[in-house]
Amino acid sequence: MKKLPRFAEAPFVISDSLFVSPRYRGFRVPAIDRGDYSHLRETLYRKPIRVHDARQLAKAPTIEREGFELFQAPIDLDFRRHELVVNHFYDYCSKLVMTATGCLAARTIQHEFRTGKTSSSGASGAYAKMAHADICPLIEDVMEVPEGRHFGIFNVWRSVDPLREIETKPLALCDRTTVSAEDMVSVDGWRRTKPRTKVVYYYLIHNNVQCWFYFPRMQFDDAIVFRQYDSRKENPADRVTFHTAFEDPSTEEGAPLRTTIEARVLAVFAEHDPEPEARKARFQAEIPTRRSDGTETPWRFEGMVDWNNPRYLRIELDSE
Repeated sequence: MKKLPRFAEAPFVISDSLFVSPRYRGFRVPAIDRGDYSHLRETLYRKPIRVHDARQLAKAPTIEREGFELFQAPIDLDFRRHELVVNHFYDYCSKLVMTATGCLAARTIQHEFRTGKTSSSGASGAYAKMAHADICPLIEDVMEVPEGRHFGIFNVWRSVDPLREIETKPLALCDRTTVSAEDMVSVDGWRRTKPRTKVVYYYLIHNNVQCWFYFPRMQFDDAIVFRQYDSRKENPADRVTFHTAFEDPSTEEGAPLRTTIEARVLAVFAEHDPEPEARKARFQAEIPTRRSDGTETPWRFEGMVDWNNPRYLRIELDSE
């Protein structure tokens, strides 16, 4: 278990989030299928959290230390134009992640808009309601990276509205140094693509040690980059950043819903992965295969039909 950290010396707001019940520790949570939410009453519970103003910290959070970082990232782009998003914005995010992480190469592989509503096509535009991390080691079954290289996946999260600050449902991020691997619970799930694709991700068991942060009143030129997966990290809690949207009590009544975009970027690191298959097997062995009712789950990651390559992405490095 993580030791109790020093209290964050920054102002905070009191909110809450959904967490997974401790009864699922060491098990796999089953997927919600065909709109059946009956088991959620015993799966999830709501707990209060203190969300600290990361702007007021003496040392600003960094990707390497806490798992997330705020960047000034000005861009002149009409996000309503799909071709500009998948060309210009994708290149922009790739360069931002290279700057943020010092990786050898990066390429943006997918994006989603969040408007607070689920679109008519079934795509996910709703804000997150529970503390979660999107990627687990099973994703390595559908990744292609240069042989012998470590890799990571990072999110770039920002507003697409140049006229408004983010007021409604900002993003809360948990300092990865305050998360214990024992509190991470694997979850079977669906991504709302056409056709739907299977994923395995994480929920979080609440622990008073966990320390949450946000960047209030984010401007159009602000962008958060946070870690989604990092094959260099042996500790599962160091590979991911738990996050969720939350109700900021200081939000004025009638404030407009935020419209944000999150782009996922694959990064290849300079560090060599000397035994990638052995490491991958070791990481994947952390993911339980048994549900709490004693049944086995066959759930695995499927190739994402909305990512840039049927097997996600192939990055070719220049000759060394």
